[in-house]
Amino acid sequence: MKHLLGISLMVLLSGCYTATNYNSEVMADLASQLKDIAAAVDGTLKFSESSYSSTNELLKVAINNDVSKLTPFNDYKLIIEVQDNHAVLLLCNGDTALIEDIGCTAQSDLQHWQSNSIHSCLITLEAKNLCN
Repeated sequence: MKHLLGISLMVLLSGCYTATNYNSEVMADLASQLKDIAAAVDGTLKFSESSYSSTNELLKVAINNDVSKLTPFNDYKLIIEVQDNHAVLLLCNGDTALIEDIGCTAQSDLQHWQSNSIHSCLITLEAKNLCN
């Protein structure tokens, strides 16, 4: 009986473990908000006739200079990479990748925080493989 209880506890705990134990509800909310920002940045790239000197300028235009939309990301590092005519966003906690999203897709693309290993804060998605 003791062994069964010990094994059950180990299985239960290992199923809930992630590399850094992030709160699922918080991460799901951040992923949803990041997806919205990624779509806005991607849309700005596609439908604006302007060219942008930096990804920071592109981001500001995409959110209509409403920096309150970025408040949920204040404690994180937000990286934007333009690949051809597509935006890829990466949210990191220090040097650890958390969520990666391409603006051309409807879902949140990559949840690094759920992995059993820690991923470096580097963009891994390639828009050419996911966007039409």
